[in-house]
Amino acid sequence: MLPTTSEKSSAKDAPRKSFREVPVPQRSLWESWAVIPAKTRLKISLAFTGFALAGLIMSDKLEQWLPAAQPSSTTSTSKTS
Repeated sequence: MLPTTSEKSSAKDAPRKSFREVPVPQRSLWESWAVIPAKTRLKISLAFTGFALAGLIMSDKLEQWLPAAQPSSTTSTSKTS
């Protein structure tokens, strides 16, 4: 019995090996990220988010402490008649 068209495509479209089975040098960044346990990925994500939030807050505070220099306005007040 010959395989049908749907059987051929399902064999060709079969999912790749599990990310854990792929050798580390051959993994993509996404595959390497997916291999990390969920709790660890959550902790890493929260750490990056916290770092970014701290940077935003610190830049606002720094701007309050050291305001940007105002450009000197050089308006000519001489009138010609």
